[in-house]
Amino acid sequence: MIAGAALRYWWLQKRERWRPKWRPSQAAWDRAHRKTGRAIYGLATKLGGALVKLGQVLGARVDVLPPALVEPLRGLHDRVPSRPLAKLRTHVERELGRPIEEVFAEIEPEAMAAASLAQVHRAKLKDGTLVAVKIQYPEAKRLFPIDMASMRRAVRVARWLNRALDLRPVAKELQEFVTLELEFSREARSTERVRANVADDPTVAVPRVYTELSTNRLLVLEFLHGTPLSKIDVLRERGTDLRATARKVAELYARMIFKDGFFHGDPHPGNILVLDDGRLGLLDFGLAKELPEGFAASAGAMIAGAMSGDNARAVAAARKIGFVIPDERAAVLTGMVRMLMGDYRDASKLLEGLTAGELEIPTHFTLIGRVMVILSGLSHSLVPNERIIGGALVTALAPHLMVARA
Repeated sequence: MIAGAALRYWWLQKRERWRPKWRPSQAAWDRAHRKTGRAIYGLATKLGGALVKLGQVLGARVDVLPPALVEPLRGLHDRVPSRPLAKLRTHVERELGRPIEEVFAEIEPEAMAAASLAQVHRAKLKDGTLVAVKIQYPEAKRLFPIDMASMRRAVRVARWLNRALDLRPVAKELQEFVTLELEFSREARSTERVRANVADDPTVAVPRVYTELSTNRLLVLEFLHGTPLSKIDVLRERGTDLRATARKVAELYARMIFKDGFFHGDPHPGNILVLDDGRLGLLDFGLAKELPEGFAASAGAMIAGAMSGDNARAVAAARKIGFVIPDERAAVLTGMVRMLMGDYRDASKLLEGLTAGELEIPTHFTLIGRVMVILSGLSHSLVPNERIIGGALVTALAPHLMVARA
């Protein structure tokens, strides 16, 4: 699949250098993008695992990837084919340590959602409480290393066919983050921690974890009634204020990252809900991250300084948290920050500088950067071309800049 896409784009790029009348039209590029998006979707839904996660990452980048490529991939946020519960029953009962009927009054046989590593079923406890049961696929841990080895080989083939198509950073990111998502016990602790952190905010909901029923491969969670941000048409029909929703998402992430120092690291549109009562709901804490003491305040000062044009303060704050930046490369840092916040002017030049190693980025900032990138794409989906989330993040960062200065 990747080799076919690499050759397809190589041919179009080659034609771009021909005479004007023979150059590919926008329609030709769109056909290539659409064909590639459908191919990725088809392969991901057939093989599952890490390939679904890859499609989710690409499908959240509507801000920088062609719409024709992104559109087929949006289904991977909440419409991945699921498995019948009957095929997972033995696995679930092994995790529970008893028959399903002893725990649940009922459990829907068809999954309400499925993703790369697990699927979710609506169920009812014996006392009538509605819950969501998240079941990790029994072979997920065994197959993940095989998936990643196959992906690394495919990436090498793609780069050999088309030097401009370098997917190595994406493959590295997937390996790092999916390893974390396979640990459901860690996810349960992270869910409860964020739930406690935002307990004072009546506009946000995080599901309760039924720890007595959960294991490292099974989670039983409070059921949240709502519509995911991937279903924008449904939200519009409900009369949801998408600008206000985008601002609320930005404020919530600014709080988690720059105040609490512990944050939800996978804000793709299927993981954020607008609940029936108007609150914002967060799901899937497999990629939650804790930041070292003082890291959040300095990261906030770095971002706020770069966005306000105070390059000296941005560089000073960046060095405090582990960035290695030569004095003559300060512009690369501020350009990178602006790009993360949704400003893609001179993006190709900046990416060349980052690839060339003009600055070293600390490990703890990698997931923050990923969150910013996905939020930028989400912002464009909710309110195209306005960078609502980026602007709201800058506003929310103002107090943290003052704290860092003090």
